[in-house]
Amino acid sequence: MTSYSVHFIVALVLSAAMPLLFRNSLKRRLLAALIAPVLQYLLFYDFDYGLLGGPVPFLISYLGAVLSSCMALLAVSLRAVPAGSESVPVSRIRLVLSFVLVYVCLCVVFALPWAVDMFPLSNVEAVLFTIFSGTNAGAENFVVSSLVQKVLLPASVSFVLIEAFQVVLYFVQSRKKILYEVQLWKFRTGLNRVALIVLVPYACIMFLVVPGIVSSAPFKAFFQQPVDSKFYREYYVHPDSVQIQSQGEPRNLIVIFLESMETNFSVHTPEIANLEKTSFNFAPGGHNVSGTTWTIAGITGKLCGIPLNMPMGINEHHGRLPTYLPYAKCLMDVLAGKGYNQLYAQGSSGDFTQKRSFWTDHGNVGIHDIEYYKSVGKIPEKYHEFWGFEDRRLYAFAKEELDSLANQGKPFAFYMLTVDTHQPFGYLDDSCKIALKNVGLEVKDDNRYPAALRCASMQVASFVEWIKDQPWSGNTVISVMGDHATPMLSNKAGVASTDTVYWTNFIVNSAVDEEAYHRERIYSSMDMFPTLLESMGFELEGRSIGLGRSLYADKPTLLEIYDKPVLDSLLRERSIQYDYFIMGPRQD
Repeated sequence: MTSYSVHFIVALVLSAAMPLLFRNSLKRRLLAALIAPVLQYLLFYDFDYGLLGGPVPFLISYLGAVLSSCMALLAVSLRAVPAGSESVPVSRIRLVLSFVLVYVCLCVVFALPWAVDMFPLSNVEAVLFTIFSGTNAGAENFVVSSLVQKVLLPASVSFVLIEAFQVVLYFVQSRKKILYEVQLWKFRTGLNRVALIVLVPYACIMFLVVPGIVSSAPFKAFFQQPVDSKFYREYYVHPDSVQIQSQGEPRNLIVIFLESMETNFSVHTPEIANLEKTSFNFAPGGHNVSGTTWTIAGITGKLCGIPLNMPMGINEHHGRLPTYLPYAKCLMDVLAGKGYNQLYAQGSSGDFTQKRSFWTDHGNVGIHDIEYYKSVGKIPEKYHEFWGFEDRRLYAFAKEELDSLANQGKPFAFYMLTVDTHQPFGYLDDSCKIALKNVGLEVKDDNRYPAALRCASMQVASFVEWIKDQPWSGNTVISVMGDHATPMLSNKAGVASTDTVYWTNFIVNSAVDEEAYHRERIYSSMDMFPTLLESMGFELEGRSIGLGRSLYADKPTLLEIYDKPVLDSLLRERSIQYDYFIMGPRQD
């Protein structure tokens, strides 16, 4: 049981006990004691606030208990009294303001749970980078449609129902010449004002999520002055300083980034679990560390051996990378220097979080995204599903791309990113639903994300098997990795919030003798840069590159040297060395 659940249970008991302390009749107090916990559960357990950072969100449970108790006492105190002979005129301005306030509160009430479910708000680095990174094409349609369905529509319907109730109440009271009122201790008010009285404190309590989010943000690191980092001087190995030699014919590389895929999901992804058993994998999986915890950051860490930090304190690049870490050297740069043809494919827009810049600035990798596939007629011009187009189509296009690359007579590297397991609930197309039905899995509201995981598992397993059947597969390394782990999604897949989560990582057809290395490692995304090179048969002097250490080597990784909180702090620290990746040599 999580700490949040414990707090919530205590709050439920508190909500039931509080009405007993008031001076109402015993019957009404007992009735309120029964109603209050129900209201507490319905209003304050929509999502796990405990997944957010800081202690403030836990106050929501206890303040919610107070509000629920007061609401229950108001409900049981309802009574009808004779209406006064003189009606008090109502100011039009006050009436309009009350309407506006009710609607705003309703929007807040629906928007905060939606935002926590939709965005990785507990990962402030990811949110800020996404906001400041410029064009976010590909996300707008999905986010806007979700906003309308989950926030604006229910808020508007609720507002209409409340106002309709107010109208009916007015006519009933006028006809019977009575006034319905509620009372809490010495506070007494008409029933027509209860919606406003309840919604305002409810929205304020919900808004406590915001300081919970802010408290987890490493703002100090964002704006500090750069220092000469002992950490980088001791552990960063520049790729230009490493001799990288190949033995025999160069191997091709296929890297499949699976959105938010974790080894913790094995109960929902049996096909991936089977692939892991027959492939080279480094148990129990990769750890999230600072600067690698969202998609483009995770990919940067895996392919460049460094975290992705925001240049918030660099005035000319405030919050936005001018080009994508132009002075860093990544795997794609190394392979380009060795004559590889390289291509990246995804089903959404390459402009989202500057992915297009990342691939073109490093190794001049071609990028085939939804805009490309529309331009060549493979996707209808107005077609849009989820973040762009579904993974089923992406895998079909990937087969065509791989056949084309294999026929060009040069070694190749192909990278692809899936999206159907993205939060909040993943995406299931019709073919997925049919496939899931064939394996006896019925899709319901409470298993939407596990169902999306199972479909993704079947799709990637089928794709890997297709690769194995191709004539060029014998000389091709396949790396399957989760781009990062997402605790909020882990919770939806039944993973306890107290469990450590690991992103998926296994390698098919590695050039390294699989019998020569079998033990668990503690590692992060940055260790995949040298590991991928050695998997392809390259020999690395020192077996290190960037901040990564080859997982085939006996050298300890940074996570095997430092505890995770210490490493996170060192990676976040603004340094002269990291600023070099953005701006190049300092002009003193």
